[in-house]
Amino acid sequence: MSDAWKQWEGHIVEGRFPLREFQGSTDHSAVFVTCFGSMQEKAAIKFLPVPGDGGQWSFQQWERTSAISHPHLLRLFAWGKCQLSEAQFLYVVSEFAEENLGQVLPGRPLTAQETEFMLHSTVEVLGYLHGARLVHTRLKPANLMAVGDDLKLASDSICAAGERNTLALAATAYDAPEFTAVGPSAAGDIWSLGVTLVEALTQKVAPGAAFREGQAILPEGTPDTFLQIARECLRLDPERRWTSREIAAHLVPAAVPRKARSPLVPVALVVGLGIVLVGGRLLWRQPEPKGNAGFGPTVVSPSVTPTTPRVDASQGQPPAAALDKSPEPAPASGAPGVSDHPPADPSPKPVPGAVLEKILPSVSSRSLDTITGKVRVSVKVAVDASGYVTETNLASPGPSQYFARAALAAARRWRFSPPTRGGEALASSWMLRFAFSREGAKVEPAQLSP
Repeated sequence: MSDAWKQWEGHIVEGRFPLREFQGSTDHSAVFVTCFGSMQEKAAIKFLPVPGDGGQWSFQQWERTSAISHPHLLRLFAWGKCQLSEAQFLYVVSEFAEENLGQVLPGRPLTAQETEFMLHSTVEVLGYLHGARLVHTRLKPANLMAVGDDLKLASDSICAAGERNTLALAATAYDAPEFTAVGPSAAGDIWSLGVTLVEALTQKVAPGAAFREGQAILPEGTPDTFLQIARECLRLDPERRWTSREIAAHLVPAAVPRKARSPLVPVALVVGLGIVLVGGRLLWRQPEPKGNAGFGPTVVSPSVTPTTPRVDASQGQPPAAALDKSPEPAPASGAPGVSDHPPADPSPKPVPGAVLEKILPSVSSRSLDTITGKVRVSVKVAVDASGYVTETNLASPGPSQYFARAALAAARRWRFSPPTRGGEALASSWMLRFAFSREGAKVEPAQLSP
């Protein structure tokens, strides 16, 4: 089938999407490199068989998915139906990923640090989706993607819990035992995470009969945290499986001992639902000794300037606009005796920016229950002209490192509509004032400059 697909390199789909390098295929899909938008950004285009409903169900799901945003979800750009030779296919265009975890595991298992990174990133996405009553449905190593310095999940399979995919794809080794009877569910995603965790550590999808009894067999020396998470994810009874929130709470403190980390390598661990970066690169993409397969070179993914607000699914409503505006400069007075009219201002006043995507910190209920009154944390963020946060600093850390780190983690994920001057987007700085209480977390943003 690969040769049959490869012949389509050079073809242009609907006059918009050129099929460049063929990336690979399965029994039901194929992926090519393509380009997208006026800037011809590199993207991926995936082809799927046309289901009985002509693709309407898939189009509805992709429309909904394109309206949500998360730093660990691949963005969907376009979708439709096309014809290649005598056959019709659905296609979906998404953010391009250089490699996936399924390409790494045949060569070597993940290290403890790499596994920690994978778990933090994946659990954060699942918490985001499950909080919005959405499910991923196809969590497996081949759908864990490397995009620049981030790990992202493929997003073309996301749907509402309980909905049946009209593509009627065959069950896989990653599907929960109850999948055929009850359909996709949050508990089913957790089972798939457990299978993926075991495979990441053992290179085996189903390591022995004990696997289906919730007693996964993992290598000697595996950190206890991973053993516990695998067992709790693989409970046969869906009601007894841990939720994404419980897994996140179990990952605090981090599973990898501090002494295992080199003091020369900067490690940023976000407490709670966070991510781990080492040296600015994905952990499993560091150079490997000869004989081991690495995760490939780092390719920086081009950023897209946001043009319309995206819906934060975890909040259930569009992000709020920024609360404060920057002060206007006082008008300059003209020189006496020169002119009765004040000189024209050569530099028009900037138009204030606004918040496009507001992310609240993810903290455990047990931690919130320890609060008396409020814990306040202020984070100053630098934002580039595309509206993305480039730097975060604790302006006021408050009394708790845990809540300070949670606030920093959330602040890094905010997105802004940049301020403009004369129609040109400007970099800016903002102050995000977080307030934690037993009821949860609230935040007030204020633009500091320009």
